Amino acid sequence: MRLPEGLRGLVAAIGASLAALSLAFSAVATRDAAAQVDAPALWRVAGPKGSVFLFGSFHLLPADVKWRTPAVERALNEAEVVVFESDFAAAQDPQALIAKYGLLPPGQTLPSVLSGSTRAELERVATDLRIPAPSLAPLRPWLAALTLGVQFAVSQGFDPDKGVEQQVITWAKASGKSLTSLETNESQLRVFADLTREQEIALLTVTLRQVREMPKMLGEMLAAYRKGDLAVLERSLNVGLDDFPVLRKRILKDRHEKWLPQIEKMIADGRTHMIVVGAAHLVGPDSIIAMLRAKGVKVEGP
Repeated sequence: MRLPEGLRGLVAAIGASLAALSLAFSAVATRDAAAQVDAPALWRVAGPKGSVFLFGSFHLLPADVKWRTPAVERALNEAEVVVFESDFAAAQDPQALIAKYGLLPPGQTLPSVLSGSTRAELERVATDLRIPAPSLAPLRPWLAALTLGVQFAVSQGFDPDKGVEQQVITWAKASGKSLTSLETNESQLRVFADLTREQEIALLTVTLRQVREMPKMLGEMLAAYRKGDLAVLERSLNVGLDDFPVLRKRILKDRHEKWLPQIEKMIADGRTHMIVVGAAHLVGPDSIIAMLRAKGVKVEGP
């Protein structure tokens, strides 16, 4: 089944940014930070022979954000294997997955499953973002929420093709690096698709509010990333996820617990890996960095 016209151009962005409740917004920032010196945080774990580097990404970025610092450049060049959250090279058709998990049953439409106030707010935000109502009508609330978040970023001039992962993939393929991922696209989609209908609608409600309220905080968010200011970055990223603790656990802690054994194997296997995941996965008490350190792994970095 094909996705509705008007959404197909967003499939790659949605598939590449399944932490979009926080990160689709966090990628959108004022240009006031453009003059600062960029120094995003980078971590390293030394193995018996090789190393594992961990670097936080933003999935959508303006073209003028310079994240490839000399330290990141060295890590990329040293790496034999580049690791992403999921299959950003899209070996599995994301349209088919989103059609499977993201569309309402026949006979239902998005407006029909929402309350009057939420329906009215959805119409207002969709109009502001120039998303045709027929494009949203077949979508489950979770997919509508991600679509709005991504389109908000795109409307501000931010491009999924300029996100860290897409730039790294292009470079890695040209450089002959091996590519792998920590999970499948399907498992990422199911972070949202396995929500209850009530939780999906709550996610959409939070997203509609964020579109209205978040822009005033977005400059701080990207500036913190660019400076490697982890305390400010964690606080600003949590603005969205703290409103939705069930989703926060599903997006962060639950997935990190599945990633950790894989990363431990990478540390031990003798090759150098560069792990590139959304910045939210590397800051805070439930982060991959915190989990590694709690297990006694020496992690160099902030």
